[in-house]
Amino acid sequence: MPANNEKEIVFAAVIATVIFFILLAFSITYFLIYRRKRKEHETELTMFKDQFNQQLLQSRIEVQEQTFQQIGKELHDNVGQLLSTSRMLIGLTERELQTPPDTLLTANATLGQAINEIRSLAKSLDKEWLEQFSFTENIQTLVERINAGKRIAAEYIQTTDLSLKNDEQIILFRIVQEAIQNAVKHAGATNMRIQVTQEGQQFNITVSDNGNGFDVNSVAKSMGLTNMQHRVELLMGTMFINSIPGKGTTIAIQLPLKQNEQ
Repeated sequence: MPANNEKEIVFAAVIATVIFFILLAFSITYFLIYRRKRKEHETELTMFKDQFNQQLLQSRIEVQEQTFQQIGKELHDNVGQLLSTSRMLIGLTERELQTPPDTLLTANATLGQAINEIRSLAKSLDKEWLEQFSFTENIQTLVERINAGKRIAAEYIQTTDLSLKNDEQIILFRIVQEAIQNAVKHAGATNMRIQVTQEGQQFNITVSDNGNGFDVNSVAKSMGLTNMQHRVELLMGTMFINSIPGKGTTIAIQLPLKQNEQ
C-alpha cells in the first residue's frame, strides 16, 4: 500500500505540474494575443485618425476652392472691368488736357497698379492655378513685393525641394504669409528672412525678423496665431514661436517628411 500511495502522489504531482504548465502556457499565449490585438487596435485608431484628418483637410480645401473661384470670377468680371473703365475715362481726360495735373497722372498710374493687383489676385483664386500651386514661386513673389516697398529688406532662402502636395503647399503658404504679414504690420522690422531647409526626416520653415518682438504668453491665443497653429496641425506638423520684446521674432515650423512625400 505505501508503494501505491507514493505512486499516486507522484502521479498527482506530475498531473499538477502538467496542468500548471498548460495554464502558464495558456496565460502567456493569452497575454501575447492580447498585446498583439491591443497594438493592432491602436494602429487602427491611428490610421482612422490620420484618414479623418486627411478627409477634413480635403473637404476644407474643396470648400475653399469653390469660394476662391467665386471671388476670383467676381473680381475679374466685375471689379476689374469697373476699374478698367475708370482708367480709360481718366486716360481720355488726360488727352483732352494740354498739361494734365500731376494728381491726375498719379491717379491713373495708381489705378493701373490696382488693376494689375486685382488681376493677380483673381488669377491666384482660380482652381486650375491652385492645382498647380507653387509655394516657392508665391513666396518669392511676396518677398519681391515687400522689397519693392523699400521699408523692409526681405530675404528668401530655400536649400531643399519642398515635396508637398499642392493643397498642402497652399496651406503652408497661408501660414507663412500670415507670419510675414504680422511682421510687416506690427513688428516694425527692417529685416526679414524666410528659410526652408531639410533636416533628417523633417522640413524646417522659419520666418524671422528684427522687429519689436512681443510677449508670447500674452498673444499666444490671438486669432492670427491660432489660425496658424491650426493649419500647422492639419499638416501634421508643429510650430514654435520665439520672441523677445525689442529683439525680434522667429516662427519655426516643422513638417514630417515621411507624411508629405508625393
